[in-house]
Amino acid sequence: MTESSAVEPDDPAKEGGTWRLVTPADIPFVYYLVAQVDPRWWRFSRHGLEPSQVLQTASGISAGVLVSTDEGEPVACALLASAGASGTGMFEYYALPHPVAEGLARHFAPELIAAAFSGAPIRRLYHERFSGDADVLGAVGAAFELEVTYPEFALIDGAYEDRTSSVVTPESFARWQTGASS
Repeated sequence: MTESSAVEPDDPAKEGGTWRLVTPADIPFVYYLVAQVDPRWWRFSRHGLEPSQVLQTASGISAGVLVSTDEGEPVACALLASAGASGTGMFEYYALPHPVAEGLARHFAPELIAAAFSGAPIRRLYHERFSGDADVLGAVGAAFELEVTYPEFALIDGAYEDRTSSVVTPESFARWQTGASS
């Protein structure tokens, strides 16, 4: 994955922003983000938020990026997990629960998906979310095809929420890019 910086004039996150690869120094922010969206970031939350458990879970991540404001404040994180010999990967993407953070996440989502495909030999990229999760994919979410819905998967804030698994291939993403640029 490569770094990028861009903002379109009509972007809801008018502050602009950038994204870059995660470094070990970013672990405190990633932990903070996991705690802020708990239990929605299922990979981390399902076993609890004890710091050593979160660090152990993070050790299985193939790559990661942070999305930050122009001032350098991190507001979102995307992780690529399970990218390997099978040719599949799990794209996990969360933003702080704030309109600017979520807007920046949506703005950079197409670039991050493109970077995942260009940085690893992925034939199928999966994205899972709870029904009440904030939309951080934005327009690129249309490139994903729903594979399965798990009804009432987990109790979140006093109500059971469905969990969906969607997938995008390099070919369907390329078709989406062509349509989005028209």
